[in-house]
Amino acid sequence: MAPLQQLAGILGLSVVSGINLYLSVLVVGLAERFHWASGLPPELGILGHPLVLVTAGLLFLVEFFADKIPFVTIVWDALHTVIRPVGGALLALGAAGRLAPVAQVVAFLAGGTIAFGAHGTKMGVRILAHTAPEPGTHGLLSMAEDVGVIGLLVLAYAHPYLALPLLGALVLLIALLLPLGFRVMDFLLTGLAGRAMSWVKQARRHEVPRWVELALLEADPSGSDWVARAFARKAKGVPRLKDGYLARIGNRWGFVHRGLFRAKVVLMDEGRREPARIDRGLFWNSVVFLRGGKVQEFLLPKDWSAGLSSLLTGPAEAGRSY
Repeated sequence: MAPLQQLAGILGLSVVSGINLYLSVLVVGLAERFHWASGLPPELGILGHPLVLVTAGLLFLVEFFADKIPFVTIVWDALHTVIRPVGGALLALGAAGRLAPVAQVVAFLAGGTIAFGAHGTKMGVRILAHTAPEPGTHGLLSMAEDVGVIGLLVLAYAHPYLALPLLGALVLLIALLLPLGFRVMDFLLTGLAGRAMSWVKQARRHEVPRWVELALLEADPSGSDWVARAFARKAKGVPRLKDGYLARIGNRWGFVHRGLFRAKVVLMDEGRREPARIDRGLFWNSVVFLRGGKVQEFLLPKDWSAGLSSLLTGPAEAGRSY
């Protein structure tokens, strides 16, 4: 196998595994079994085994439908946070089977990292797409991902000279979006754990970190009478899905999060002690404020939402949605 084709195969399998592992295995396995592509490494020949093809096909069929349903796709992606990177690392190792042992180790580590980044990027895009929660948007995104997986694999092995610049650009984009991927994974796992804990321990008490208490005291010496962990869905000056703590400070609200060197407090408008609206969901509770005419929205895990209903008093009561 030509070195460029081998490199394109390693990068291609790493990227597509983080997007749709089962489809990647199915496409490579079918290409191996029916000799649709030349230059496939012998180490990937196992993917053409009938049992592997049937298993990958069934799992891809499940993912095909799960990936097109809002909220179901979030749970499905969260469950694959480990599966896709491990699968990407193993496929990259198989694609590097004819290289020296040191190069195989590098391919294994790089494949897992790239697949992890691609997986996080995919989840980030899906989370952002939930601002339009109708099935059509998610269906189109899922179909585009499936077509992209097939196209990248075909390009990697049929036209490596064209594939390498494209794959290099994708890897760079994944690296740039990796912080968002980490925030998305933290967001998803926190939501799933919070939902489970709210069923097990309804009155669980949480300890607020010391750095949050100090930041709140600095913002207002009287401190705060209500604090809960939250993620910023839409807040000016705060990265999307940044984790922090939502707090009521005197007659205003603030969101405390870690900056690069110190904690930051983003304050809402003065003059009202209640949010504009509270919406309850299956995994998250949404708290909405108005700041300078702009909507500010924060998402609270279920196990941190004790006493949430009592926050709505007076005029905000009309905006409540359960």
